[in-house]
Amino acid sequence: EQYLLQQGVAPLQARTGAYRRSFGGVNGAYGTNIMGQVEQGDSWDDASEVADQYLANMGAVYGDSETWGEYQPHLFAAALQNTEIVVQPRSSNTWGALSLDHVYEFMGGLSMAVRQVTGRDPNAYFNDFRNPNKARIQTLNEAVWSEVRTTLLNPAYIRELAKGGASSAETFAETFRNTYGWNVMKPDAIDDSIWNKLHEVYVKDKNALNLRDFFEAQNPYALQEMTGVMLETARKGLWDATQEQ
Repeated sequence: EQYLLQQGVAPLQARTGAYRRSFGGVNGAYGTNIMGQVEQGDSWDDASEVADQYLANMGAVYGDSETWGEYQPHLFAAALQNTEIVVQPRSSNTWGALSLDHVYEFMGGLSMAVRQVTGRDPNAYFNDFRNPNKARIQTLNEAVWSEVRTTLLNPAYIRELAKGGASSAETFAETFRNTYGWNVMKPDAIDDSIWNKLHEVYVKDKNALNLRDFFEAQNPYALQEMTGVMLETARKGLWDATQEQ
């Protein structure tokens, strides 16, 4: 309530709004509308621009029938003031932190919004229900590295996935985009060592999987996108790539 008053919100509206806890897409929209912005790197210079877009797009309040889906300036930011943790449930083995763009869109976007509003980077966790008889908490970093090691850097996985042809090549590219998305949303989640290893595996072909031949034959645009993503990551200062890289 005090935060809203400081932003110039009328006292009665500040008192009523202070009780709201459920927020979502403006006009009943599901998505955050930040993925296109994030992946079009020349459309923004500072990550705060993306955070502002997330706050604007996901700031509709869902409380009573009178204000259902209504956007009230500053209210979502006020509700995030004391946020220390962001939690994402996970109950399926069909997606991971890097393989599905909606994870960085929602979980990452919320983390970025909290950082924008409070100046503090919240801890991020997965409520892992994939085995309902053995539910556990997994940190974001643990989830990212588990996926990187078992898929993107795993020669056995790469070799088998490549048998899918052009669509598999696009799967690699999509995962690179999502890795970059996380780097924008939460820089500490993706460190230089991940990009260095991806460069070794896909550009230098350290495992001798003939990946250049695979991409050129099946989907050269996927390799173009992957290297483009890596260049943009470096250009944004998110990856301290060497000149050789």
